[in-house]
Amino acid sequence: MKIAVIADEDTVTGLKLAGIDEGYGVESPEDAKSILLTLSERKDIGLIITTERIADSAAVRSVITQITEKEFPIILEIQDKHGPIKREIDPIRALIKRAVGVDL
Repeated sequence: MKIAVIADEDTVTGLKLAGIDEGYGVESPEDAKSILLTLSERKDIGLIITTERIADSAAVRSVITQITEKEFPIILEIQDKHGPIKREIDPIRALIKRAVGVDL
């Protein structure tokens, strides 16, 4: 299975240099939403990485919520070059809880 990233151009470049299969640099939540929907339908994509800032827009968050109800692809939110966003719910912790069934 392939890994894809949807992020700002700098993050995409860094992750592609690290070996990520596909990268999509976006500048607006609408672009991210359409790419996310397209990638979620592909059977060869197992992991989609996006930044917290992109995922926090309302349009993208609703799509991520729909996708996470399926087994694949897994959506992983990472911090971007500006650092982490303060949140009430940590998406990594929620992903581990969903996968393992235990809250760490």
